[in-house]
Amino acid sequence: MRVLAYIVLKIEWLVVGCLNRFFSFLYKHLMISCGCNVRFSSITSDFTYRNISIGNDVYIGPRALFVATDSKIHIGNKVIFGPRVTIIGGNHRVSDVGRYMFDVKEKLPEDDKDIYINDDVWVGTNVTILKGVTIGRGAVVAAGALVVKDVDPYSVVGGVPAKKIKDRFSISEIQKHEQILYKEGQRLTKNNCYH
Repeated sequence: MRVLAYIVLKIEWLVVGCLNRFFSFLYKHLMISCGCNVRFSSITSDFTYRNISIGNDVYIGPRALFVATDSKIHIGNKVIFGPRVTIIGGNHRVSDVGRYMFDVKEKLPEDDKDIYINDDVWVGTNVTILKGVTIGRGAVVAAGALVVKDVDPYSVVGGVPAKKIKDRFSISEIQKHEQILYKEGQRLTKNNCYH
């Protein structure tokens, strides 16, 4: 019985894997833009594809929810998302007196704001990122965090709401890291990025 269960598991893995690759290939064409080597589970995830742009070398774990109806979600290069990450680019209006929230369909400009996730970011499992947030280059967002405000480059944040836990690197390590990975003119400087 154990062998049969193992065989069925492998067949299921193969079928689901093939279907996922097929649908992912199709759905990438619905995005604003999608780079090379982008992997996500189209079968278990839910995206508003038309409002998402993704760079190169991005992995999005299973059961992701990326929703932006009137805003955009911008994801850079070399970004890793753990399972069950939620990104919400908008909000509902709740301030209309005399109307049920369910009946309010109109949105104000401040109800939806773009989200930017820069290069070399790692977002842990069960993270929620809300409208208007920018996650800086090289940042780490710890599992289970609720991100409601910008995250500085090369910082590690966690908690509900997310707060800075520590710096990922010292200033000299950031400078060395930037010199190795980025061309002159693309590098972050002390004035425009870190501590």
